[in-house]
Amino acid sequence: MTVSEYIFYFLHSKNCDTVYMVSGSSAMWLTDALCRNKDMTAVCCHHEQAAAMAADGYGRVNEAPGACLVTIGPGATNAITGVAQAYLDSSPMFVISGQANSRLLNYEIKTGIRQHGTQSLNLEPIVSPITKYFVAVMKPEDIRFHMEKAYSEAMSGRKGPVWIDVPVDIQNRQIPEEMAGYSAEKCTYDKVDYDQIVRLIKEAKKPLILAGYGVRSGNAVDELQELCEKIHTPVVLSRGGIDVLASDSEWYIGRPGAYGDRASHFAIQQCDLLLILGSRLSVSTIGYYPQRLAEKAVKVMVDIDPKELRKEDVPVDYKIHMDVKEFIGSLAVNLQDEEIDSHDEWVKYCREMKEKYPNVKAEYQKEIPLNEYWVTKKLSDLVGRDANIIVDTGSVCNIVSQSWNLKAGQRYLISGGLSCMGFWATAMGAKQEGKQLIAITGDGSAQMNIQEFATLSYNKIPLKLFIYNNDGYMLIRHNQHNYMNDRFLGVGPDSGLQTPDFCRVAAAYGIKAVKITEEQDLDSKITEVLNAEEPVVCEIMVQEFAPIIPRIASKVMPDGALKAAEFDDLFPFLENADKV
Repeated sequence: MTVSEYIFYFLHSKNCDTVYMVSGSSAMWLTDALCRNKDMTAVCCHHEQAAAMAADGYGRVNEAPGACLVTIGPGATNAITGVAQAYLDSSPMFVISGQANSRLLNYEIKTGIRQHGTQSLNLEPIVSPITKYFVAVMKPEDIRFHMEKAYSEAMSGRKGPVWIDVPVDIQNRQIPEEMAGYSAEKCTYDKVDYDQIVRLIKEAKKPLILAGYGVRSGNAVDELQELCEKIHTPVVLSRGGIDVLASDSEWYIGRPGAYGDRASHFAIQQCDLLLILGSRLSVSTIGYYPQRLAEKAVKVMVDIDPKELRKEDVPVDYKIHMDVKEFIGSLAVNLQDEEIDSHDEWVKYCREMKEKYPNVKAEYQKEIPLNEYWVTKKLSDLVGRDANIIVDTGSVCNIVSQSWNLKAGQRYLISGGLSCMGFWATAMGAKQEGKQLIAITGDGSAQMNIQEFATLSYNKIPLKLFIYNNDGYMLIRHNQHNYMNDRFLGVGPDSGLQTPDFCRVAAAYGIKAVKITEEQDLDSKITEVLNAEEPVVCEIMVQEFAPIIPRIASKVMPDGALKAAEFDDLFPFLENADKV
């Protein structure tokens, strides 16, 4: 067995059955080994960024890492955006890259010269900061150790991408029958005073849970539901954790953040106990004044990444380094004989605020051109429970995340950390048997990976791609309106940012296309798209400059600095007593 053959044998043994790739000469033996492996499926993409994003999507929805195969130099560097995205969003992924001859690579590393071969590039200083493990394989007998260590790093703790760089002269070398393996050190977690945590829960009058993607990544979704029912506690969800609780759950209140909702912000600022489970408390979730987060509350934070617990800008009373699933399970054991107050008035208040301040207003239905919030509501109503929904970056991410009513069984994927445009390509790897595959993007983001229409067509990936066409970059258009006195550049056709007819582009790739311009057509045409068995591009013409509200608004100070509003005072600003 060769090094290349072993790599794909190993990946298949770990339940990874698909590799997203772009071929190249310096990955020739790797490509051939994949071609000959009957247990693996190769999906040939048209750009390495998209291949990495597809691998990211695979890793998010499966109990296995995604896999991406690229070649030397520009092939590897093109993949970096997708890898950085997976790193920031804690998605397990293997990147396998072809590299220059090991002698040339060693020479470049030893001498420090920029380059000696053609296309050769020492990747370690470039990709190590965005991977959990990087190695250039210089000896065939080391491949087992590196693959086992990489897998352990990708799938344990806070998950993430790993990178195996294989020089072309190593790829086809035979491996020995006996090779050294890797044994991971057992992770040690904090010792938790559960009696203290139980006491805090029993004493709380207004408890609240803030749950993030760590609940999903840690397979603790069911445990979270059981905890809510036991301690009668409402829940707010970070964007990354949107799909850990259905929107119609009796415990669900909302999604806080810079583009969040009023009910969740009111709940956070009025609670007296905040359990932070698997959320890294990023600015996009808690606003621009973290020291003022839940000022009335005792805060307990549980996270698998100890570095997140060391942050000093958010005052947290109890920091617990632990797997969220293990924490909730142990807490449940300690709570099983305890009587917990029902918190009826507190839960009632949270629900009333949720009903009083909806993000999707009835009047949006009548707006011409179509309002994106209303379009999202209709789409959300029609998409089935068994669906993987991928939402791209930009105004579409803010609007959809604010207004999507998530059903039990749905998965919801965003580029939370990097927020990279073209994220819709992640959907190519998020395909699962028996599930609808939906992606929502804007006209700007759609073009970032528009070449992958060919990949959808050839592989018959049944993606339903909804493109909200607002003729440019609406989020940046808002920024230039708010802060640059309407000096617009790079946001629309007037400065060269052109939007094609996506239906005609789709047709050129052999993909069915549907266009929607009228509100009365939303139900029928969306249903038509969803019922199709093949990939479909659905272009929806929406407003060029629709308000994105509510939001944490900022204003320019005399010295040029931006000053954000308070966390609970979302724009449009309230004058009534609901404001905390």
